[in-house]
Amino acid sequence: MKYFITLGILLMTINLSAQERISFNANWKFKLNEQKGAQEISYNDKDWRLLNVPHDWSIEGEYNQENPMGGQCGYLPSGIGWYRKTITVPEEWKDQVVAIAFDGVFMNSTVWANGKKLGHRPYGWISFNYDISEQVNNSNEITFVVRVDNDLQPSARWYTGSGIYANTWIDVKAAVHLSDNGGVFIKTKGDEVTIQTVIESVLAKTTKGTLTTKLVDKNGEIVARANQKFSIAANENKEITQVIKMDSPQKWSVESPYLYTTVTEIKVGKKIHQQEKTRFGVRDIEWIPASGMWINGKNVKLQGVCNHQDAGALGAAVPDKIMRFRIAQLKKMGCNAIRTAHNPQTPQFYDMCDEMGMLVMDEIFDGWHKKAANDYGAHAFEEWWNKDLTDWIKRDRNHPSIVIYSVGNETKGEIGKELVERCHELDNTRPVTSGHSQSEYMDVFGVNGSSEKMGWFDNLEQDRVFIGTENTHTWQVRGYYRTKTWYRDGYPSKRQKPYYYPDLTEEEVFTFDWTNSSSKDSYKQIFNSSYDNAMVRLTSRQNIEQLRDIPNYAGSFRWTGHDYIGEASYVHGGWPFKSFMGGAIDMANFEKDLYYLYQSQWTTTPMVHILPHWTHPTLEEGTEIPVWVYSNCDEVELFLDDKSLGKQKPGKSWDKMQCQWLVGWKAGTLKAVGYKDKKVVSKQMIRTASNPSKLKLTVDGESLNTTTKDIVQVRVTTTDNNGEFYPYGENRSFFKVLGAGKVRALDNGSPIDIEKHYEATDRIAFYGLTRAYIESTDDNGAISLIVGGILGEKRQVSSKSVAIDVQQLVLRGNMPNGKVTIFYTVDGSKPTTSSKKYTTAFDVELGTTVKALVTLNGKNALTMHETFSTDEGFVWDAVSMAANPGGDQAEDARFDGVTIATKGANFNGKGYIDFGRNTGGYVEWYQENDGSEGEFTLQIRYSAGIDVRKEHKVKLTVNGKEQELVLPANKGFRKTWQIIEIPVIMGSGANTIRITALQSNGLCIDELKAI
Repeated sequence: MKYFITLGILLMTINLSAQERISFNANWKFKLNEQKGAQEISYNDKDWRLLNVPHDWSIEGEYNQENPMGGQCGYLPSGIGWYRKTITVPEEWKDQVVAIAFDGVFMNSTVWANGKKLGHRPYGWISFNYDISEQVNNSNEITFVVRVDNDLQPSARWYTGSGIYANTWIDVKAAVHLSDNGGVFIKTKGDEVTIQTVIESVLAKTTKGTLTTKLVDKNGEIVARANQKFSIAANENKEITQVIKMDSPQKWSVESPYLYTTVTEIKVGKKIHQQEKTRFGVRDIEWIPASGMWINGKNVKLQGVCNHQDAGALGAAVPDKIMRFRIAQLKKMGCNAIRTAHNPQTPQFYDMCDEMGMLVMDEIFDGWHKKAANDYGAHAFEEWWNKDLTDWIKRDRNHPSIVIYSVGNETKGEIGKELVERCHELDNTRPVTSGHSQSEYMDVFGVNGSSEKMGWFDNLEQDRVFIGTENTHTWQVRGYYRTKTWYRDGYPSKRQKPYYYPDLTEEEVFTFDWTNSSSKDSYKQIFNSSYDNAMVRLTSRQNIEQLRDIPNYAGSFRWTGHDYIGEASYVHGGWPFKSFMGGAIDMANFEKDLYYLYQSQWTTTPMVHILPHWTHPTLEEGTEIPVWVYSNCDEVELFLDDKSLGKQKPGKSWDKMQCQWLVGWKAGTLKAVGYKDKKVVSKQMIRTASNPSKLKLTVDGESLNTTTKDIVQVRVTTTDNNGEFYPYGENRSFFKVLGAGKVRALDNGSPIDIEKHYEATDRIAFYGLTRAYIESTDDNGAISLIVGGILGEKRQVSSKSVAIDVQQLVLRGNMPNGKVTIFYTVDGSKPTTSSKKYTTAFDVELGTTVKALVTLNGKNALTMHETFSTDEGFVWDAVSMAANPGGDQAEDARFDGVTIATKGANFNGKGYIDFGRNTGGYVEWYQENDGSEGEFTLQIRYSAGIDVRKEHKVKLTVNGKEQELVLPANKGFRKTWQIIEIPVIMGSGANTIRITALQSNGLCIDELKAI
């Protein structure tokens, strides 16, 4: 039977008690550092900053190498922060049950109300509340105080943020009401819905009432209902179970995430004490070891990513619009699952996943013991895990998007058994797993990187469902390319057992880099290629193939979906690296080439994507470049200047997923055309760009709404004079907001840009792109953005031309563009309206600083600057040139892919060359022979770690002639040095001698002598 009473009519006819959930985000006062006595009502907070939460004070600060967060947490400030807020108590709250609720506070929060301590929660990723009924009834004003202590660092292994980073609420309920957390638990099976409802009473007598549960569809129509009378004793709680049959319910799935709403009403006498809405989805899930997960009878592979809480420049306090954009972005990539690594997300994240059909592996903990010096595992896990796990599951268990729980990540301990059992007690509808933690107790076998090892699946048992909880680990920087394969731990590696992937070319094609080798503090400080050829064990392509073709491989969660702040030391060598760059999308929400690989394999809407770009001003014409096209079409044809280079069919095997052509470089136009059923269904065209000359402003995602503190993402693209994307763009853009808005933050996705994000006024571009987050400051005022830049090649490799461009973009309302006038200087002086007026591009010499003043309608709007010099910006030839040509010391020679090191003892000179894990790195000497050609003896002084291998292989190249050398290892790595002598033929005059590492790890070269 169906009920066609609409929910809106129903709500107009009921007699409802003073039930409210009130946003409590506005008008908190905030101050950093310890504030003695700040919890007291009488404390004077007049000089405190007024702000709204959610708030993350760490992301507002400056990156600094000395900040206690260090590389693990991204070099941002931490500390202690205090929040205060005083309110007048509304009369209608009296004699009600009132609580203050926090969706997330990082970390170690203590809350007071009118000087009384309400409680303390150490875990930073949990929602909690405190009853304030006593303060409400006894006071006309309440002063709330929250102390947040994130002082001891590192408090995690990645960036956490600091402060009240999620929503706050005041909940007002009648005396008989639903339990605060987990008051309604909905289970579905077939067309049957089971609702467990927990009712509480604070009355001093037994009370009788009626529980009514209505199931409402998305149109607001009541489709089923159940009534049950109850009697509840004084100050007790009562659980009631109702089972309701639905008539052919619409199922929730990834493709069609249909949501129903349960309306729970508690009625005592003629008054409804509470009415609660809970969304749910009707879906049946089965887990089968041989074939994985089945949703509503359909086998679904978990095509997943892991993601942390932060969103780059916005930190941990992620606005809802940005959070929704990022989930939708992943869905468009073809991703259907997110692992909340390694902690619960804020409540609205799960609501959005419910709405968009994004599956969730909901994870509660990283470690069950210390993993970072001052994390939850080190100080609070043993005492608090049960309380936190209970609150987490009760909060999240009605979300249809959540299909599996995870209780840990790369941790251990017999406590794992208790964690799983407690999950089952609280929710018996979902299995439990972990990221390779005490696996024998888990319902689903979850393994992180080990599952990437060659041959791992050959020995996988089928007693349980298997998921690759972190698989795969590939690293890539947007816009950066190398044709040589790179392994984090080298190849071969007994420990990692990586797959072999050949180089794309015999010699490296590309040399553009963030700096040269001599300026790096660690061999780890490298950018990684966007060709899907930089990894720990296997490529993304092979991971995709394995997931698709291995039946008992239920799901894979790549590390990661988006880049994130932190984990910069261990992986990327530390400062100035501040972030992890394993995402398919960078921190500024710009898609990398990898994004389109997944889209080509996981989506069906026709697409083609070309990589790399076609702007290579330092390459010799004719140099062969591997041109890849990702596509889900039947066939792809590539054109160079309208000449067909042939058609290819994307293959199923990992090495055929991309269509590849070796194309001789020349300036021009590349075009990829995708065909389905022999018809053109998709095209992409890229052209060689000339020098940077213009800026282009566009909006990614939704535009600004007519609300206060709404946010919009503006993309700033560097182009040439014809509007073609300039892929090396690194000039600084300057921002000014007109009207009812402000710059919330600036970003560019760079892992090494350590400038401040929050309320910044300018930022360099990173490989041609810059991101601005603009926030509204009132409900409906017009908002316009002005962006300007002084554009040109920083090192003038192909052009001395400088252009100055200013663009305007209306973001809300009607705001006509004003008259822009630009004045500039080239002698370093401050520009004024008396300076030279800009009309067209002009040439400058290296060493010039151009400054500009931009006026809008006669008023100063922007002041800009840009320097063009050989020591500015990225480098076009990353090879370090010899500091002392003809010298013996390795650190003075010419080298690439290696670093100068000083750790250890007994080396000669000021340091030595450490080859690190970079197979293919080399050091090259220039030697003069003023005599005739003849035999010389090379003495190579080196140290080779015996813990890695007994022998280390290198390639010795003398004037182009190669031979392989075997260097015996030694004890006392970097402290004991030995000399090997090699006879070689050296020519008359100039000679070059190069040593190239053929294996990774454990080799250092101190000096070379030719005698």
